[in-house]
Amino acid sequence: MSSKTLRSSLTLVLSAMILAGCANYSGLDTQGKNLDAKSLKAGQSLNGVTLSPAAWPKSDWWTSLGDPQLDGLIREALRDSPDMQIAAARAHQASAAAYAADAERYPTLDASAGISRSRLAKDQDPLGQGDAYATVRNISAGFNYNFDLWGGQRDAWEAALGQARAAEVDRQAAQLTLAADVARAYSDLGQAHIVYDLASDDLKRTRQMLDLSQRRLSAGIDSQYQFQQTQSLEASSEASLIDAEKRLSSAKIALAVLLGKGPDRGSEIARPKVLQASAVAVPSFFRQSCLAVARTWSPPAGV
Repeated sequence: MSSKTLRSSLTLVLSAMILAGCANYSGLDTQGKNLDAKSLKAGQSLNGVTLSPAAWPKSDWWTSLGDPQLDGLIREALRDSPDMQIAAARAHQASAAAYAADAERYPTLDASAGISRSRLAKDQDPLGQGDAYATVRNISAGFNYNFDLWGGQRDAWEAALGQARAAEVDRQAAQLTLAADVARAYSDLGQAHIVYDLASDDLKRTRQMLDLSQRRLSAGIDSQYQFQQTQSLEASSEASLIDAEKRLSSAKIALAVLLGKGPDRGSEIARPKVLQASAVAVPSFFRQSCLAVARTWSPPAGV
Protein backbone atom coordinates (compact mmCIF):
# COMPACT_ATOMS: atom_id res chain seq x y z
CA MET A 1 0.00 0.00 0.00
CA SER A 2 1.46 3.39 -1.00
CA SER A 3 1.92 6.20 1.47
CA LYS A 4 -0.63 8.32 -0.42
CA THR A 5 -3.30 5.66 -0.14
CA LEU A 6 -2.52 5.17 3.56
CA ARG A 7 -2.85 8.91 4.23
CA SER A 8 -6.22 8.98 2.45
CA SER A 9 -7.52 6.06 4.52
CA LEU A 10 -6.38 7.63 7.78
CA THR A 11 -8.00 10.91 6.78
CA LEU A 12 -11.36 9.19 6.21
CA VAL A 13 -11.17 7.35 9.55
CA LEU A 14 -10.31 10.50 11.48
CA SER A 15 -13.09 12.44 9.75
CA ALA A 16 -15.63 9.76 10.71
CA MET A 17 -14.46 9.81 14.34
CA ILE A 18 -14.71 13.61 14.49
CA LEU A 19 -18.23 13.57 13.05
CA ALA A 20 -19.31 10.86 15.53
CA GLY A 21 -18.02 12.94 18.42
CA CYS A 22 -20.05 15.92 17.24
CA ALA A 23 -23.29 13.94 16.94
CA ASN A 24 -26.18 15.18 19.09
CA TYR A 25 -28.46 12.45 20.49
CA SER A 26 -31.01 14.79 22.02
CA GLY A 27 -34.54 14.23 20.87
CA LEU A 28 -34.02 10.53 20.18
CA ASP A 29 -35.63 9.37 23.42
CA THR A 30 -38.74 7.23 23.20
CA GLN A 31 -42.00 9.09 23.39
CA GLY A 32 -44.02 6.11 24.63
CA LYS A 33 -45.68 6.35 28.05
CA ASN A 34 -47.23 3.70 30.26
CA LEU A 35 -50.99 3.94 30.47
CA ASP A 36 -52.65 4.20 33.84
CA ALA A 37 -55.23 1.44 34.22
CA LYS A 38 -57.50 3.83 36.12
CA SER A 39 -57.60 6.16 33.12
CA LEU A 40 -59.12 3.45 30.88
CA LYS A 41 -62.86 4.01 31.03
CA ALA A 42 -65.02 0.88 30.97
CA GLY A 43 -67.96 1.86 33.15
CA GLN A 44 -70.46 1.89 30.30
CA SER A 45 -69.26 -1.43 28.86
CA LEU A 46 -69.30 -3.17 32.25
CA ASN A 47 -72.47 -1.52 33.50
CA GLY A 48 -74.48 -4.00 35.53
CA VAL A 49 -71.69 -6.57 35.67
CA THR A 50 -70.82 -7.86 39.13
CA LEU A 51 -67.11 -7.63 39.84
CA SER A 52 -65.57 -10.39 41.91
CA PRO A 53 -62.16 -10.38 43.64
CA ALA A 54 -61.50 -13.98 42.60
CA ALA A 55 -59.47 -14.70 39.49
CA TRP A 56 -59.70 -18.50 39.44
CA PRO A 57 -62.93 -20.47 38.95
CA LYS A 58 -64.10 -22.82 41.66
CA SER A 59 -63.17 -26.46 41.35
CA ASP A 60 -66.86 -27.34 40.93
CA TRP A 61 -67.94 -24.24 39.04
CA TRP A 62 -70.37 -26.21 36.91
CA THR A 63 -72.71 -26.81 39.86
CA SER A 64 -73.87 -23.20 39.52
CA LEU A 65 -75.51 -24.21 36.23
CA GLY A 66 -78.07 -26.18 38.22
CA ASP A 67 -78.07 -29.41 36.19
CA PRO A 68 -77.54 -32.64 38.20
CA GLN A 69 -76.96 -34.66 35.03
CA LEU A 70 -74.19 -32.31 33.91
CA ASP A 71 -72.63 -32.53 37.36
CA GLY A 72 -72.56 -36.32 37.13
CA LEU A 73 -71.13 -36.29 33.60
CA ILE A 74 -68.28 -33.94 34.48
CA ARG A 75 -67.37 -35.96 37.56
CA GLU A 76 -67.45 -39.11 35.45
CA ALA A 77 -65.12 -37.53 32.90
CA LEU A 78 -62.70 -36.36 35.58
CA ARG A 79 -62.63 -39.88 36.98
CA ASP A 80 -62.43 -41.97 33.81
CA SER A 81 -60.85 -39.75 31.15
CA PRO A 82 -57.43 -41.05 29.98
CA ASP A 83 -56.11 -37.48 29.73
CA MET A 84 -56.86 -36.84 33.39
CA GLN A 85 -55.29 -40.14 34.40
CA ILE A 86 -52.11 -39.22 32.52
CA ALA A 87 -52.00 -35.73 34.07
CA ALA A 88 -52.55 -37.17 37.56
CA ALA A 89 -49.81 -39.76 37.02
CA ARG A 90 -47.36 -37.04 35.95
CA ALA A 91 -48.22 -34.95 39.00
CA HIS A 92 -47.68 -37.91 41.32
CA GLN A 93 -44.38 -38.77 39.62
CA ALA A 94 -43.10 -35.21 39.94
CA SER A 95 -44.20 -35.09 43.59
CA ALA A 96 -42.34 -38.33 44.32
CA ALA A 97 -39.21 -36.93 42.65
CA ALA A 98 -39.44 -33.82 44.83
CA TYR A 99 -39.72 -35.94 47.98
CA ALA A 100 -36.72 -38.00 46.87
CA ALA A 101 -34.63 -34.89 46.20
CA ASP A 102 -35.61 -33.50 49.59
CA ALA A 103 -34.61 -36.73 51.32
CA GLU A 104 -31.11 -36.48 49.84
CA ARG A 105 -30.51 -33.32 51.89
CA TYR A 106 -30.86 -35.03 55.27
CA PRO A 107 -28.68 -37.54 57.11
CA THR A 108 -29.46 -41.24 56.96
CA LEU A 109 -29.10 -43.87 59.65
CA ASP A 110 -29.06 -47.55 58.74
CA ALA A 111 -29.11 -50.45 61.18
CA SER A 112 -29.21 -54.19 60.70
CA ALA A 113 -29.08 -57.28 62.90
CA GLY A 114 -28.89 -60.99 62.21
CA ILE A 115 -28.44 -64.35 63.81
CA SER A 116 -27.45 -67.69 62.34
CA ARG A 117 -27.05 -71.15 63.86
CA SER A 118 -25.25 -74.08 62.27
CA ARG A 119 -24.50 -77.70 63.13
CA LEU A 120 -21.14 -79.33 62.44
CA ALA A 121 -21.26 -82.96 61.34
CA LYS A 122 -18.84 -85.48 62.84
CA ASP A 123 -17.02 -86.12 59.55
CA GLN A 124 -16.48 -82.36 59.17
CA ASP A 125 -15.09 -81.82 62.67
CA PRO A 126 -11.28 -81.88 62.76
CA LEU A 127 -11.49 -83.08 66.36
CA GLY A 128 -13.77 -85.95 65.37
CA GLN A 129 -16.45 -85.05 67.89
CA GLY A 130 -19.21 -83.63 65.64
CA ASP A 131 -22.76 -82.71 66.60
CA ALA A 132 -21.50 -79.30 67.66
CA TYR A 133 -23.71 -76.24 67.23
CA ALA A 134 -22.44 -72.76 66.51
CA THR A 135 -24.44 -69.55 66.84
CA VAL A 136 -23.33 -66.32 65.17
CA ARG A 137 -24.93 -63.01 66.07
CA ASN A 138 -24.21 -59.72 64.36
CA ILE A 139 -25.44 -56.16 64.57
CA SER A 140 -24.33 -53.14 62.59
CA ALA A 141 -25.23 -49.48 62.26
CA GLY A 142 -24.27 -46.86 59.73
CA PHE A 143 -24.59 -43.07 59.61
CA ASN A 144 -24.26 -41.06 56.43
CA TYR A 145 -24.52 -37.34 55.77
CA ASN A 146 -23.40 -35.42 52.70
CA PHE A 147 -22.48 -31.83 53.46
CA ASP A 148 -24.03 -29.55 50.85
CA LEU A 149 -21.10 -27.17 50.69
CA TRP A 150 -21.95 -25.66 47.30
CA GLY A 151 -25.75 -25.79 47.54
CA GLY A 152 -26.13 -28.30 44.72
CA GLN A 153 -28.49 -30.57 46.65
CA ARG A 154 -30.71 -27.68 47.66
CA ASP A 155 -30.80 -26.39 44.08
CA ALA A 156 -31.74 -29.86 42.84
CA TRP A 157 -34.51 -30.06 45.44
CA GLU A 158 -35.86 -26.61 44.52
CA ALA A 159 -35.85 -27.55 40.84
CA ALA A 160 -37.70 -30.80 41.56
CA LEU A 161 -40.16 -28.93 43.77
CA GLY A 162 -40.79 -26.42 40.98
CA GLN A 163 -41.44 -29.23 38.53
CA ALA A 164 -43.86 -30.84 40.98
CA ARG A 165 -45.76 -27.58 41.38
CA ALA A 166 -45.85 -27.07 37.62
CA ALA A 167 -47.14 -30.62 37.13
CA GLU A 168 -49.88 -29.94 39.67
CA VAL A 169 -50.79 -26.72 37.85
CA ASP A 170 -50.93 -28.70 34.60
CA ARG A 171 -53.23 -31.23 36.25
CA GLN A 172 -55.53 -28.49 37.50
CA ALA A 173 -55.49 -26.87 34.05
CA ALA A 174 -56.33 -30.21 32.41
CA GLN A 175 -59.19 -30.67 34.87
CA LEU A 176 -60.53 -27.20 34.15
CA THR A 177 -60.24 -27.70 30.38
CA LEU A 178 -61.92 -31.10 30.47
CA ALA A 179 -64.79 -29.82 32.61
CA ALA A 180 -65.30 -26.90 30.23
CA ASP A 181 -65.21 -29.22 27.20
CA VAL A 182 -67.81 -31.53 28.75
CA ALA A 183 -70.07 -28.58 29.59
CA ARG A 184 -69.67 -27.27 26.04
CA ALA A 185 -70.40 -30.68 24.51
CA TYR A 186 -73.41 -31.03 26.81
CA SER A 187 -74.71 -27.66 25.62
CA ASP A 188 -74.07 -28.68 21.99
CA LEU A 189 -76.09 -31.84 22.60
CA GLY A 190 -78.99 -29.77 23.88
CA GLN A 191 -78.81 -27.52 20.81
CA ALA A 192 -78.67 -30.58 18.55
CA HIS A 193 -81.91 -31.82 20.12
CA ILE A 194 -83.55 -28.45 19.48
CA VAL A 195 -82.37 -28.38 15.85
CA TYR A 196 -83.67 -31.92 15.36
CA ASP A 197 -87.08 -30.94 16.77
CA LEU A 198 -87.26 -27.91 14.50
CA ALA A 199 -86.31 -29.97 11.46
CA SER A 200 -88.90 -32.63 12.36
CA ASP A 201 -91.63 -30.01 12.80
CA ASP A 202 -90.65 -28.38 9.52
CA LEU A 203 -90.93 -31.71 7.70
CA LYS A 204 -94.40 -32.30 9.16
CA ARG A 205 -95.45 -28.82 8.06
CA THR A 206 -94.16 -29.26 4.50
CA ARG A 207 -95.86 -32.65 4.21
CA GLN A 208 -99.14 -31.06 5.24
CA MET A 209 -98.53 -28.38 2.64
CA LEU A 210 -97.80 -31.08 0.04
CA ASP A 211 -101.03 -32.90 0.90
CA LEU A 212 -102.97 -29.66 0.61
CA SER A 213 -101.25 -28.83 -2.68
CA GLN A 214 -102.13 -32.30 -4.00
CA ARG A 215 -105.81 -31.72 -3.25
CA ARG A 216 -105.71 -28.24 -4.79
CA LEU A 217 -104.05 -29.68 -7.90
CA SER A 218 -106.73 -32.34 -8.18
CA ALA A 219 -109.39 -29.67 -7.83
CA GLY A 220 -107.75 -27.56 -10.53
CA ILE A 221 -106.94 -24.70 -8.17
CA ASP A 222 -103.13 -25.02 -8.30
CA SER A 223 -100.91 -25.69 -11.27
CA GLN A 224 -98.40 -28.49 -11.70
CA TYR A 225 -95.61 -25.97 -11.20
CA GLN A 226 -96.93 -24.96 -7.78
CA PHE A 227 -97.22 -28.61 -6.79
CA GLN A 228 -93.62 -29.27 -7.83
CA GLN A 229 -92.45 -26.30 -5.76
CA THR A 230 -94.10 -27.83 -2.71
CA GLN A 231 -92.44 -31.15 -3.50
CA SER A 232 -89.05 -29.43 -3.55
CA LEU A 233 -89.78 -27.91 -0.15
CA GLU A 234 -90.53 -31.35 1.23
CA ALA A 235 -87.28 -32.74 -0.20
CA SER A 236 -85.34 -29.86 1.37
CA SER A 237 -87.02 -30.49 4.72
CA GLU A 238 -86.13 -34.18 4.55
CA ALA A 239 -82.48 -33.30 3.87
CA SER A 240 -82.47 -30.88 6.79
CA LEU A 241 -83.88 -33.57 9.07
CA ILE A 242 -81.16 -36.01 7.99
CA ASP A 243 -78.48 -33.39 8.71
CA ALA A 244 -80.03 -32.67 12.10
CA GLU A 245 -80.07 -36.37 12.93
CA LYS A 246 -76.38 -36.66 12.01
CA ARG A 247 -75.57 -33.64 14.13
CA LEU A 248 -77.42 -35.15 17.08
CA SER A 249 -75.57 -38.45 16.70
CA SER A 250 -72.20 -36.67 16.43
CA ALA A 251 -72.94 -34.63 19.56
CA LYS A 252 -73.70 -37.80 21.53
CA ILE A 253 -70.49 -39.47 20.34
CA ALA A 254 -68.39 -36.38 21.10
CA LEU A 255 -69.71 -36.25 24.65
CA ALA A 256 -69.12 -39.99 25.12
CA VAL A 257 -65.50 -39.59 23.98
CA LEU A 258 -64.92 -36.85 26.56
CA LEU A 259 -66.27 -39.21 29.21
CA GLY A 260 -63.72 -41.82 28.16
CA LYS A 261 -66.45 -44.22 27.08
CA GLY A 262 -67.74 -45.80 23.88
CA PRO A 263 -70.43 -44.39 21.54
CA ASP A 264 -73.19 -46.30 23.33
CA ARG A 265 -72.65 -44.12 26.41
CA GLY A 266 -73.87 -41.11 24.47
CA SER A 267 -77.21 -42.79 23.74
CA GLU A 268 -77.76 -43.26 27.48
CA ILE A 269 -77.62 -39.52 28.19
CA ALA A 270 -81.02 -37.93 28.65
CA ARG A 271 -81.92 -34.83 26.74
CA PRO A 272 -80.24 -31.83 28.40
CA LYS A 273 -82.39 -29.10 29.77
CA VAL A 274 -81.74 -25.44 29.14
CA LEU A 275 -78.87 -24.36 31.38
CA GLN A 276 -79.57 -21.49 33.75
CA ALA A 277 -76.15 -19.89 34.05
CA SER A 278 -75.58 -17.39 36.84
CA ALA A 279 -74.51 -13.83 36.14
CA VAL A 280 -71.11 -13.60 34.53
CA ALA A 281 -68.56 -12.23 36.98
CA VAL A 282 -65.56 -10.32 35.68
CA PRO A 283 -62.58 -10.50 38.08
CA SER A 284 -61.14 -7.20 39.26
CA PHE A 285 -57.66 -8.43 38.37
CA PHE A 286 -56.46 -11.21 36.12
CA ARG A 287 -53.85 -13.89 36.72
CA GLN A 288 -52.77 -16.13 33.90
CA SER A 289 -52.03 -19.74 34.67
CA CYS A 290 -49.26 -19.78 32.05
CA LEU A 291 -47.30 -17.27 34.16
CA ALA A 292 -47.71 -19.44 37.23
CA VAL A 293 -46.44 -22.44 35.28
CA ALA A 294 -43.46 -20.44 33.99
CA ARG A 295 -42.52 -19.40 37.51
CA THR A 296 -42.75 -22.90 38.93
CA TRP A 297 -40.83 -24.44 36.04
CA SER A 298 -38.00 -21.88 36.30
CA PRO A 299 -35.00 -23.59 37.99
CA PRO A 300 -33.10 -21.71 40.69
CA ALA A 301 -29.85 -19.97 39.90
CA GLY A 302 -26.90 -22.27 39.49
CA VAL A 303 -28.88 -25.30 38.24
